[in-house]
Amino acid sequence: MSDRYPKQDAMFTPKLEAQFERFAELREDFCINYGYNTARAYWADLDDILWWAAEHGKDPLALTDDDIGQYLARMKRQGYSPSTVRRRLTAWRGFTKTYGHVAPVSKP
Repeated sequence: MSDRYPKQDAMFTPKLEAQFERFAELREDFCINYGYNTARAYWADLDDILWWAAEHGKDPLALTDDDIGQYLARMKRQGYSPSTVRRRLTAWRGFTKTYGHVAPVSKP
């Protein structure tokens, strides 16, 4: 095997913590059930929630209603349009309706 191509564990390939990886897997499964434009929008919406959770040290699979309220309040403070806020909430509700509150992944 050649050293020409980087290995999977190269420095620039971040390893996701288990709960974030699981969230990403579930997000992909969730979005595949929608048409292209809706799936693309919901993917981005759930991705934003994932990064918000990571920034706040929260498990994205165990977000509470209060956590989502804080997330939505931040969006409103930052001037997101009401339709974007509604769509992100709709994506989150659909995700949690499909998967429920997924049991958090235990850390090794």
